[in-house]
Amino acid sequence: MKAGLCLAALLVSTAAFAQSSSPGPYIIDLRGAMSGAPSGVSFYPPVPVDTLAPKRAFGLAGGAHLYPFQLGVARLGFGVDFMRVRGSVTSVSDVAASTTVSTVAPQISFNFGTREGWSYLSGGYGTAQTHVQVDVPAQSAAPPATVGTPAGTLTRGRRTASINIGGGARWFLREHVAVGFDVRFHRLQEPSTRIVGLSVGMSLR
Repeated sequence: MKAGLCLAALLVSTAAFAQSSSPGPYIIDLRGAMSGAPSGVSFYPPVPVDTLAPKRAFGLAGGAHLYPFQLGVARLGFGVDFMRVRGSVTSVSDVAASTTVSTVAPQISFNFGTREGWSYLSGGYGTAQTHVQVDVPAQSAAPPATVGTPAGTLTRGRRTASINIGGGARWFLREHVAVGFDVRFHRLQEPSTRIVGLSVGMSLR
């Protein structure tokens, strides 16, 4: 009888330790972000031929994740990440172009490690939105009697479905505060293009 009670107590304590040492139970991420900025006629309005397009965009990213289940050696997580970045550049002809990229990226993640720190691989299906603004000064616009780009502010926005895959890691400096990073590939569906985002910052639980 005593042996049975000792065995039961050992099993309970082992299960509790495994639960407490697993990644989670939830995370809120706050990060600075950098991303590639899409370019080309599919994203830009008609602009002067010498217009430069920004290649990089900078901004903020955030997210929230729950870790309810153990799946083999991995802890299964569910959550969503958000990112909003902006890049701008001015051409020699003083044409200024800016691109804003916003993504909503729901994810399923596989997390490997302990409560004190873990790495993960994740992916999901969400949306991406781009907004391009081009300011054409009068001296760079086409003369009124010719066919070309008029002076003024030109814009174009697109919203499309997006597949995201990526991974990262978190290391806890204190019980409730961690530092971490995430690298994510977004495949925009229409038009088909890919952007890569990197975010670095802190996590709270």
